[in-house]
Amino acid sequence: MEYAASFLRVNHPEHADVILVLGGGMDDSRYWRGVELMKEGYASRMVLDAEAGGEKYGKSNADLASEFLERIHAQDTTVCPVYADSTYGETQDVARCLAPMKVSSVLIVTSDYHTRRAFSIFKARLPQYQWFVADAYAPYEDGGSPRMAGDNWWKNRRWAKTIVEEWQKLIWWELVERWKPHLVVQG
Repeated sequence: MEYAASFLRVNHPEHADVILVLGGGMDDSRYWRGVELMKEGYASRMVLDAEAGGEKYGKSNADLASEFLERIHAQDTTVCPVYADSTYGETQDVARCLAPMKVSSVLIVTSDYHTRRAFSIFKARLPQYQWFVADAYAPYEDGGSPRMAGDNWWKNRRWAKTIVEEWQKLIWWELVERWKPHLVVQG
């Protein structure tokens, strides 16, 4: 159990043509990690994934993300509307958004325990790009995270749930989705 949580985390940012901030998560830590990486010179452009389906109070997450970027005057950042409900499906939306950008390398930013699976899925589904990954540390409402817990992640219900769910999704990807006949998504 000692390495069950740390195995899920991959954090190897490299310079790329664009930073791709994956949608999801409980807060905006992924976005701010992408901004930090842009400031550090890892890429000069950023694409922010946001759910386009489903609305809350008349707006989708993609609408809210666009309004947010306008409000803070974010430059060199665009929103990629995502209609899929999984990382596997998200690759199709990302392919559509990256194609007109004429890029060859992409730095993914996602939650720390989602990095290994996201990195593997994007590499397999969109092999026309060179992929890198950076993790975004996202503390939970209680102020902690499985990362802070180290060897004791399993002692906190929420942290344990996160780790077990990510393992379940990683295993599903490796045993089922990876082998579907329509592996490569064209951009």
